[in-house]
Amino acid sequence: MSDPEPHSEPLPVTLLTGFLGAGKTTLLNRILAERHGERIAVIVNEFGDVGIDGSLVVSSAEEIVELANGCVCCTVRGDLSRSVLRLLSARERRAFRKPFDRIVIEASGLAAPGPIVQTLNADPALVGRVALDGVATLVHAANLARQLELHSEAAEQIAYADRVLLNHADRCSEDELAAARRATAAINALARVIECERGDVDLGELLDIRTNDPARWRDLAAHDAASHTHDGDVGSVALESSAPLDLHRLKIWLQFLANRRGQDLLRVKGVLRCREHAAPVVVQGMYEWLELGPGPGVAPDVSRLVLIGRTLDRSELERGWSACLG
Repeated sequence: MSDPEPHSEPLPVTLLTGFLGAGKTTLLNRILAERHGERIAVIVNEFGDVGIDGSLVVSSAEEIVELANGCVCCTVRGDLSRSVLRLLSARERRAFRKPFDRIVIEASGLAAPGPIVQTLNADPALVGRVALDGVATLVHAANLARQLELHSEAAEQIAYADRVLLNHADRCSEDELAAARRATAAINALARVIECERGDVDLGELLDIRTNDPARWRDLAAHDAASHTHDGDVGSVALESSAPLDLHRLKIWLQFLANRRGQDLLRVKGVLRCREHAAPVVVQGMYEWLELGPGPGVAPDVSRLVLIGRTLDRSELERGWSACLG
């Protein structure tokens, strides 16, 4: 396999998740069939699930199909890392008419996103070559309550999301849609919620999310997310303070949380004001990865930190947060 081009930027990757019946295949068909101007490589579980019109196929290998609109479709063979590396290798060999500039990965309907996120963030073969741009989760709005009750994966798919698409909104009453919005907010106070029908959503909502760019989420969870509750294991806790934090204490507390609850902390994001620091302190984490560092601009007047995870103890987190203010 050839080495990546020197000084090249990591290729952005969008992760598309959603429980069985949410509508992922319909959305993927739109991505692969429309002339939307984006050159996208889509990694799917099986070609057979995606209705690719033969007249749209320009060329194909055993596991990779190139389409007339510049998109590429690839099936997962073996583990995900090998599938991504196979696509990157073909791109670097200039095997396509034009190089694709984004990868969209469709997760299985029963898959929790955590292991995929971990692969993209931590696999030595992929670090520096690809970068997670964002996670979009499709939800069958009318079935959400039942799925959350029966399947823990449904809640985890929402927990990792930057965008939640409440799909099949035309099949819901206003009360059902409102209940789906409340359930989504209770699980994930960070995600932007978009209602849609049959996956008909502006693709710009799913691409260029830049999930690790704090300039995109300085006002995170500024609504009343802290008052939301969820009956399941997965939920959000939003913490805020107008008093500055002690950075040293903050690092110790977050490290304690990562060591003790790393598998349970699904998402962590914050923009904070710390003593003796003019710049904001940015906190972000996903799965077992946690990072603190300076952010752009000036520190906010109000520090906000949102934690999404399993069986979070709000009182315990509030006590730890308060200790960082002393």
